Amino acid sequence: MRIKGFVMALAAGILLTGAAQAEEVNPVVGKAGDFVLRQADLERIIVNLPPEAQQKYQGEQEQANLVNQVLLTKALAAKARKEGFERKPEVKEQLSYVVDQFLGQEYLRRVIMAGAAVPEADLKKYYREHEKEFVLPERIKVRHIFFAAAKDAAADAKAKARAKAENVAALLKNGGDFAKLAAEHSEDAETAANGGDLGYLSPGKTNSEEFETAAFGLKAGEVSPVVETPFGFHIIKVDERQEKRTAKFDETKEYIGSVLKTQLEEKKAGEFLEKLAKDAELQVLLGRKTEEKSGK
Repeated sequence: MRIKGFVMALAAGILLTGAAQAEEVNPVVGKAGDFVLRQADLERIIVNLPPEAQQKYQGEQEQANLVNQVLLTKALAAKARKEGFERKPEVKEQLSYVVDQFLGQEYLRRVIMAGAAVPEADLKKYYREHEKEFVLPERIKVRHIFFAAAKDAAADAKAKARAKAENVAALLKNGGDFAKLAAEHSEDAETAANGGDLGYLSPGKTNSEEFETAAFGLKAGEVSPVVETPFGFHIIKVDERQEKRTAKFDETKEYIGSVLKTQLEEKKAGEFLEKLAKDAELQVLLGRKTEEKSGK
């Protein structure tokens, strides 16, 4: 008896250890009533989504939102079933249509359009034929130190803002660090912490003609004098210039591949559906009598 009890205890211990390991490997990510959603279930849901939808659920918060959505859907469906809602004739009919629609779409996606591959030669041909579409505009990487003064501000307020800008400009001329001075003095709270970094700008993408003219007139590494715009006063620095150019094939290959793959998938689906309709002797009779009468 003691041996039997020991064996049973040992077996229970093994089972509990296995359960703990399983829980660690495939943890529960959500519950709703009796329904339990595990990590593997969530990953399977995401993998089965279209590629563009999968990209939405890469981060933890986005996945948590999806878990919430799945659990709410399960809870709502369970409530509907408990009340026998799915047995209503009009609901059964619509459910049947939804199932058929989903089944057909998944068959097209997973069977008919699956494996659509675009040859490298086709990618290069598309690039040659659409090379003008891959022209990258001139752009500059810009920083600024900003002093606010609205266009309709009083003269003394504008004078004070300009004076502050000129003082900082003098510090820069004496070798001051632009990023450090931007962090200390710029009144643009969004960029000050990053040393006044505005990122890359292209012509026509700013909301101030004065700012754009001054910025694009600078060489890489140059700092402007104080520039007045309708928003106040700026000191501008260009960290980097990229001249207008045509993107190379390797830079566009992924984009071209997605375009041609979509076109190929649509072509395969269209040809399949056309043959399917012919084989099924599909006929749309609605409106035919009206057409026949109008033709007489």
